[in-house]
Amino acid sequence: MRITVITSSYPRFPGDGTAPFVQSISECLDELGHHVQVVAPYDPSVRDDSDCRVAVHRFRYTLLDRWHIMGHAKSLSGDMRFKPGVFLLLPFFLLFQLFHSLQIARRQRAEIVHAHWVLPNGLVGALVARALRIPMAISLHGSDVFVAQRNWVLSRVARWIFERAAIITACSEDLFRGAVNLGASPDNVHIIAWGADPVQFHPTVTPLNRSEFGLESGDMVLVALGRIVPKKGFDFLVRALPLLLRSYPRIQVLIGGDGVMREKLRRLAADLGVLDHLRLPGRIPWDMVPGFLAMGDIFVLPSVRDAAGNLDGLPTVLLEALALGKPVVATMIGGVPLVVKDGKNGILCLPGDAVALGRAITRMLEDASLRAQLGQAARISVEEQFNWLKVARRIASLFEALTPRDIGCG
Repeated sequence: MRITVITSSYPRFPGDGTAPFVQSISECLDELGHHVQVVAPYDPSVRDDSDCRVAVHRFRYTLLDRWHIMGHAKSLSGDMRFKPGVFLLLPFFLLFQLFHSLQIARRQRAEIVHAHWVLPNGLVGALVARALRIPMAISLHGSDVFVAQRNWVLSRVARWIFERAAIITACSEDLFRGAVNLGASPDNVHIIAWGADPVQFHPTVTPLNRSEFGLESGDMVLVALGRIVPKKGFDFLVRALPLLLRSYPRIQVLIGGDGVMREKLRRLAADLGVLDHLRLPGRIPWDMVPGFLAMGDIFVLPSVRDAAGNLDGLPTVLLEALALGKPVVATMIGGVPLVVKDGKNGILCLPGDAVALGRAITRMLEDASLRAQLGQAARISVEEQFNWLKVARRIASLFEALTPRDIGCG
């Protein structure tokens, strides 16, 4: 099957952590024998895409490099509100995205359009699908549905798009319900948990040098990774530190990533008297993520629903930690319960509760055999179910089951 992928985020250079899941899905679809071409926006940091396993076509939508702020997680501030200038650039972005997507899909003789995020890419995907009389599929990732639900105009646009989608995939129950509330037919929405690469993320990965991060050999390291924005809940992990340090004085919390709350976390740790037990090394290049996560004794995902109501769909870093065989403590939010089964391949706790998070981590710290057991089960769950090839097979099976009547959806 010939598939044109339309996305507003795609890795821009080796080691870029921007939407690697879009690349993973596209490349695994290609590996399964489908012909995939990707349309993504230009960004000043883009390097040559010629070495990519699938063809990537970049489009410009403004003359100046500094105005390319659409996509690649650059248009939202703190993942909650649009940055100034976004609405001025949006018409140009959509126009050039439509022109290039239509051009590539026609040249490719595409049989289906696969748009990632209902907004803004689903709009262009629907127009391309209608022009070429082919079906459209949409994969939802979280922020798109959240933004649409908060804005009357965008909710109407999303409804129009969903009504024209033949297939919609969601990586959490919340996204499923959000899509249905915005007008998607429940029969068209399929919950598919994301995956990880079990080869790249393997228990035998060599950890990065702990000393370079200010860690000592005898430290018990709690590792976390993600954009440091409110919905990631890293402040609750910091708030849990005083409780943990009462019994485990060698605890160190290592949080990789950057974002609007990074300095707030540092000030919070200082106020709580635990600054010496917090490490914030900043952005971690994606190709260094396996070694970074491997430094941790326990992986912690403290995600929450933020004050504006935004929450993660299913962070791929969680799947990557599972693939590495790490014992995982995570909050019951978004798509997390789809992949982490409490007491079987990880430990779950309520979101937004530092005491509950501290107790869950303490349970791990107290029992080395439990850590080993959960880590082994975590690895098996990725090998057997939560890997990108399995995800691509599920998506491909949905594509292949489309009938001529589904063309009308586009």
